[in-house]
Amino acid sequence: MKYLIRPFALICAISTYSAHWLHAEDWPTYLRSNDRAGATTEQLNLPLSSQWTLSPAEKPTQAWPGPKNRTLEGKKLRRRNTFDDAFQVAVVGQKLYYGSSVDHALRCVDLGTGNPLWTFFTEAAIRLAPTVYDGKVYVGSDDGYVYCLQADSGELVWKLRPGPSDERILGRQQLISRWPVRTGVSVTADKTHGAVAYFGAGVFPHELIYLYAVRASDGKVLWKLDNISQQRAGRNDLSPQGYMLTNHELLVIPSGRTLPGVFDRKNGAFKFKSNHSWRNAAGGVVGGTQALLADDQIYSWGAHHILAMNQKDGKVGFGWFAGRQMAVKDKAAFVANGENIARIDRQVYAENSRIRHKLEGEKELLFREIRGVKDAAGKKKIQDQIWAKAAAIDKIAEIGFVWKTPSTHQSRLIVAGNTLFAGGKNEVSAFDIKSGKQTWTAKVDGDARGLAVANGKLIVSTTTGDVVCFSSKGKAQNPHSKKIVSDPFPKDELSEKYAAAAKTILATTATKKGFCLVLGNEDGRLAWELAKRSDLEIYAVEPDGKKVADARKRLTQAGYYGNRITIHHGSLADIPYPNYFANLVVSDTLIKTGKLPVGFASKDIAHCIKPLGGVIALGPTTDSNKTLSQWLQNSGLGSETQLSEKNKIALLTRGALPGAGSWSHQYGEAGNTATSYDYRIKGGLGVLWYGDPGEDKVVNRHDGAVSPLAINGRLIV
Repeated sequence: MKYLIRPFALICAISTYSAHWLHAEDWPTYLRSNDRAGATTEQLNLPLSSQWTLSPAEKPTQAWPGPKNRTLEGKKLRRRNTFDDAFQVAVVGQKLYYGSSVDHALRCVDLGTGNPLWTFFTEAAIRLAPTVYDGKVYVGSDDGYVYCLQADSGELVWKLRPGPSDERILGRQQLISRWPVRTGVSVTADKTHGAVAYFGAGVFPHELIYLYAVRASDGKVLWKLDNISQQRAGRNDLSPQGYMLTNHELLVIPSGRTLPGVFDRKNGAFKFKSNHSWRNAAGGVVGGTQALLADDQIYSWGAHHILAMNQKDGKVGFGWFAGRQMAVKDKAAFVANGENIARIDRQVYAENSRIRHKLEGEKELLFREIRGVKDAAGKKKIQDQIWAKAAAIDKIAEIGFVWKTPSTHQSRLIVAGNTLFAGGKNEVSAFDIKSGKQTWTAKVDGDARGLAVANGKLIVSTTTGDVVCFSSKGKAQNPHSKKIVSDPFPKDELSEKYAAAAKTILATTATKKGFCLVLGNEDGRLAWELAKRSDLEIYAVEPDGKKVADARKRLTQAGYYGNRITIHHGSLADIPYPNYFANLVVSDTLIKTGKLPVGFASKDIAHCIKPLGGVIALGPTTDSNKTLSQWLQNSGLGSETQLSEKNKIALLTRGALPGAGSWSHQYGEAGNTATSYDYRIKGGLGVLWYGDPGEDKVVNRHDGAVSPLAINGRLIV
């Protein structure tokens, strides 16, 4: 949105502010527009100084682990799932919006001061930037829902669950929907519907993924796809993760570490999903969650370069662009490769890259050919040809470059007016787009993976979770906002009661690690006392919405919400949590009132208890535990449980699953029969959990590794 200033206001603006305010622009979505080109016409006056910083209680954890720059077979592996490595922002007017994967909240803050205006909690991590359109803000969450809120107040307008049911699994130690929304929400103007919002849900193609187009104003479904993974026996491998891109006819959906899928924006018809070989057509390892649209091409990031594919059919041939970041403005592209930042003429560079790609392919064939040549003369002949190809590549290496400036910044590039901003490790810098000369630099904490310019400000988002605002005018308004209270609850008659209960529960059950389920969270005091004294990841369910809101606010102030304690609003009789996840089950309502929450039975939560040691601990209470023990007896778990009482706590301890077997050696058991005596596992399996260590610790496929041994719920390596 551009702001027009009338003549009288113009005089005031010139006398009060710098000239950059004369052409202020919004930044309403990730990289400003749905083509994700990362460019705005707004010009900032340099130098800039830090105005305010927002920091989370804990560094964010990404949805997927990465290789951490690991090298295998001479190839440096790089993270390609990068959609949630920083809290990316949207800015409209004097309001800034961002979502948090730490405490699951969407926040609106004042652009000038960083002071909070409103906060809206979802029930799992928000991993992508919100989109602001026509007075509303749209965001997706790992809880499996898309939310539309009033941009000025945070009031809920509508929400929609793309997946078929509210079902949770464990993903990297967090309870998330089986069909999380990890595409963000892309909103596009439409003549018929006013505006259309697009989003996707799901991770694993074999468990189905979903794509939706809805009317942005009220969430009415215009079209949806729920059969993409079922189109053929080989399955479409689309895993919708990363910011979607749109133009007048296409919807382009990044897909984890594979190339994007392309659909007709108006009706959802599938067009193509390319699968180019990295050894030839792709020119290297490609596929990732970053992409942009320009030149009728889809520019898709890979591990080491950017591949251009035709928007009509996904074919390659337009160009191969060396770089790990790119921003586009007019006919220019700005690229960074970790050694240099450069401006290139896209058309000239693309034409030259086609020649270079052909020469590199021919050189690779010669390398393969020389391996089979034994005589010295034949080897020398091929070697001379290889050197000739290499010389030809070097000769054309600089064609298409306008300028090149040494810089290690390769985290993010955006263009604002005549300035290129580049994010790097612990630093952000500015370059003149005409000359390439560095004109400004500033320190930040972490890798500067998010950049936005809007309404006189530069916003930098880093991998530590910081959101930093820079401006050319004024003193720092809020140098650093990391304010944590030591105790979010009042000192009253309940303080010692909850502290004593937490101590007794942990000592009696000897459970201080794993997952804890709190039935009836009340004000959150039991969860708080347990978290302080253990390493438990705590999930609480509370039917009273007002209590949920108050507890979230208090625990956020203490820095514990989301990263240690998560509270879900819902019925205790219909908990959508996965089987076997809880090491410990307790009840705050029982501690506070002496009675269990009404409306549910032990059989409703029995499936959540971890086999081989999971415990329900009810109490401690001042009354007899006879009623509680009777309640536990009705769990339906039968002979696999043990009931007991200790320290005024009624206990149910779950044993091994009936019919469960072991796979204790590499080939089943000590006899190497590749047979397991497990009678529970049959067909119809689904993902129960996924997590670390991820690809960083995976053994190279050419190396041998001794298999671990597993028995009775324990892994021995």
